[in-house]
Amino acid sequence: MVSRQMLSQITWVAGSYGVSQGLRLFTNIVLARLLAPQLFGVMLIVNTLRTGIELLSDVGIGQNIVSNRKGDQPDFYNTAWTIQIIRGLLLFAIALLLAQPIAEFYDSKQLVEIIPIISVVFLLTGFQSPSRFILQKHQEVRKIALFDVFIAAVSAVVHIALALYSPTIWALVFGLIIATSISTTSSFFLIDFRVHRIKISHEHVRAIISFGKWVFASSVVFFLAMNFDRLYFAKEIPFAILGIYGIARTFSDMIGMLVQRVGAMLIFPKVAAFAKDRSELRPAVSGLRLKALLVTACGLSIVVALSDLVILVFYDDRYIAAAFMLPILMAGAWFSILSTMGESFMLGIGKSVHSAQANLAKLLWLVIAVPLALVYSGFVAALCVIAIADLFRYISLSFSQWKEGLSFLKQDVALLGLFAVLVMMWRYLFMQLGLVADFATWIEYGSIING
Repeated sequence: MVSRQMLSQITWVAGSYGVSQGLRLFTNIVLARLLAPQLFGVMLIVNTLRTGIELLSDVGIGQNIVSNRKGDQPDFYNTAWTIQIIRGLLLFAIALLLAQPIAEFYDSKQLVEIIPIISVVFLLTGFQSPSRFILQKHQEVRKIALFDVFIAAVSAVVHIALALYSPTIWALVFGLIIATSISTTSSFFLIDFRVHRIKISHEHVRAIISFGKWVFASSVVFFLAMNFDRLYFAKEIPFAILGIYGIARTFSDMIGMLVQRVGAMLIFPKVAAFAKDRSELRPAVSGLRLKALLVTACGLSIVVALSDLVILVFYDDRYIAAAFMLPILMAGAWFSILSTMGESFMLGIGKSVHSAQANLAKLLWLVIAVPLALVYSGFVAALCVIAIADLFRYISLSFSQWKEGLSFLKQDVALLGLFAVLVMMWRYLFMQLGLVADFATWIEYGSIING
C-alpha cells in the first residue's frame, strides 16, 4: 500500500512537472521565433538577479511549515506569512535601490527601467498564501501538481500573447508580472479560501529563525553556486551568446529541477516524518533509492544522447550553438541529481548545515575554475568546468551522509558507470540511425561561439 501511494505521488509530481516543462518549452520555442537572442540575454540577467535577491533573504519559511509539527496551525503559518510579507516589502525596496548600480555594472541602460518594474514581483510573492507548503506537509501532491500545471498554462498564454503584440523585452517583463499576479491570487484557493491575518508569535518566530539560519546560509551559497556562470558570463561574453547559453541551461536545469521537486515534495517530508531510529532509515530507503536512480539513469542517458536534436528541430540557425552546449550541460545533470537527493536526506534529518557546505564546495570550484578556463582555454573549457561543478557538491554531501550513517557511495559509483556506458551506447545507436550528428559535425555547432 505504501509503495502504491509512493508510485502515485511520483507519477503526479513527475507528470505535472513534465506537462509544466512542456508548456514552458513550447513557450520558449515560440518566443525564440518572435524575439531576438539578445533579449533572452538581458532577461537572463534580470531573472538571475531577481532570484538572487529572493534567495539572499531566504529564512526557509516554506521548509519551516513542512518540518515543524505546528506548521499547519493558524498561529504558525500566519506568523510565517507575516514574515514573508515583510520580506517582500524589503526586497522591493532593495531592488529599487540597486537598479542604477546594477545597470552601470552591466553597462545596460535598459536595466535602469526594467529592474524597478520587475521588482513588483517581490511584493506579489510576499503576499502568496502559505497553503502550498501546508499541502506539501501533508504530501497532497495532486493538488500542488494541478496548480503548477494551471500556472504554467497561464504563463504560456500571457507571454506568447504579449510577444505577439509587442516583440520586445517588455513582453517578457510584463508576462512575468501578470503570471505572478495570477499565481498569488490563485494560491488563496489552493486548499480552501481562508482568511490569513497578520500575526507575530514570538515562539514561532524564534523557531523559524532557528531553523532558517542555515537555510539562509545555504540559500545564499546555493544562489551563487547556481548562478555564478550567468553573472560572470554577462560581463565576459556578448548578450546574444549569453541568451543562447541561457536556453541551453534552461533545458539542462529541467532535469535537476524535477529531482529537486521530487526531493522537496516527497523525500524531504518522508524523511522528516520518519519516526523510527535513524539507523533504520538507510535500509528502509536504499532499495527504493536504487530503483529510482536506475530508472533515472536509463531516462537521462537517452536525453543526453538526443539533446542536441531538440535544438536543431525547434530552433532556427541563430541558436545552433546551443546544440553544442546542451549535451555537455545535460551530462553534468547526473551529479546534480545525486546531490539533490542527498540534500533532501540532510534536510529531512534537520541537518541543513550540510547543504550550505555542499553548495559552498561547488561555488569555490566555479569561482576558481570558470574564469581560469575561459581566459586560458576558451568558452568550451569553461562549459566543461560548469558541467562537472555538481560533482564537488556531491562529494561534500557524500562525506556528510557518511558521518550521519546515510552513505550510498558504492551504489552511486556503480550507477555512474552504468550511466556513462548508457550515454555512449545510445549516442552510437542514434548516430547509426541518422538521428544525431557525428562528432565532427557536433563540434561545428559550437563554431558560432568563436565566430
